[in-house]
Amino acid sequence: MDIDQTEEFIELMTSFQGRLYAFILSLTGDPNGANDILQETNIILWKKSGEFEMGSNFKAWSFRIANFQVMAHRQRKMRDRLVFDDDMIEEIIAESTEADELYNIKQGKIDSCMSQLPDRQRDLIKMRYTIGKSVNQMAEDLKSTANSIAQALFRARNNLTQCVKTLKGQPYE
Repeated sequence: MDIDQTEEFIELMTSFQGRLYAFILSLTGDPNGANDILQETNIILWKKSGEFEMGSNFKAWSFRIANFQVMAHRQRKMRDRLVFDDDMIEEIIAESTEADELYNIKQGKIDSCMSQLPDRQRDLIKMRYTIGKSVNQMAEDLKSTANSIAQALFRARNNLTQCVKTLKGQPYE
């Protein structure tokens, strides 16, 4: 794997951490166990990164590895009193998959609405929620007051919310 592929793989792994954790947590119901399994999954993903074909479905590949790690974790924990049976795990996987599809629909609506926002509003939302800058940092960077940035962010969030609510198709809520 060359340096560009390695960077792309790292970006994929990073972007899926929250979703992998949520998937694992939905299967285990144990936040501590889910953290451990996520770390084990990350190690295997990294070790098998050379086997992953860029452009293929990273989500399916990583979720399958996570599922195997959950099963291995379950085998280690069989002595515990609260262990889900295989039927329950299958049901949880089905519900988790459905929830992930709903997430994709919601994300698509947000992306669509973000592209419709005026440039300034889109930039403010990205600075605040993607980069994670505080309102004060944004005001300093943009040579403005924190109050005017907060008001502009309020309008941008309002526009984004109204747009998402008006989109047809699957419900957002």
